[in-house]
Amino acid sequence: MNISQIKHCLSSMVEEKWTTPAIISESNIFLLLSEYTKKHIISYEEVFEENMSNVSIYDIPEDRKEFSIETVRNCIIEIELRPYEGKHIYILRHFDTATIQAQNALLKVLEEAPEYAIILLEVENQNSILETIKSRTINLTENKGSDSDLAIWKEIIECFKLKQDKKLIWLLYWLKCTSSEAISILQWVYPYLSEDEMDRCSIAIESLSSTHENPRSILDSFFL
Repeated sequence: MNISQIKHCLSSMVEEKWTTPAIISESNIFLLLSEYTKKHIISYEEVFEENMSNVSIYDIPEDRKEFSIETVRNCIIEIELRPYEGKHIYILRHFDTATIQAQNALLKVLEEAPEYAIILLEVENQNSILETIKSRTINLTENKGSDSDLAIWKEIIECFKLKQDKKLIWLLYWLKCTSSEAISILQWVYPYLSEDEMDRCSIAIESLSSTHENPRSILDSFFL
């Protein structure tokens, strides 16, 4: 995912009715907040100075070294309170320090995220995040794949949206990708799906997370 794709995704988060939760780097959080406020945000200090009422930030408690389950529960309580208008951004900082119990406690709200909620899990070390969390989020932490790979991914998504089946079959035939890259493709197309397609997409993502089947075979079964 290159910077232009990340910016497009962040813009969609602000504008689209539904928002898929994201695992995200700190720098990309500031890109999103800049998109959201139409101001140049480069630090959390600026976020606090701007007194953004539609942004909530959760962090490791001062007396702890990890993101606790109590903090997750407090976040969930707030997420369940619908804001008066527009979208609300919920940032969980240093979420890669979260305990397994804390991560598991967040699963349901990630799977059934309200339409008004932009849920961002800020991480530095993706390896500390459970696969069940990764399968329910878009990855906005770093660039993935070569420029040519990314171009093909974009074409696949566009062909699917436009129902261009013949071209889609051709693109999938030549596609080479890892399981994590296949998950990224499905996560990108997820916001454009019908309810039934979303269910099938979730099943495909779960399969990519838990089996050693050829990723392209799973993509074929979903798209075709």
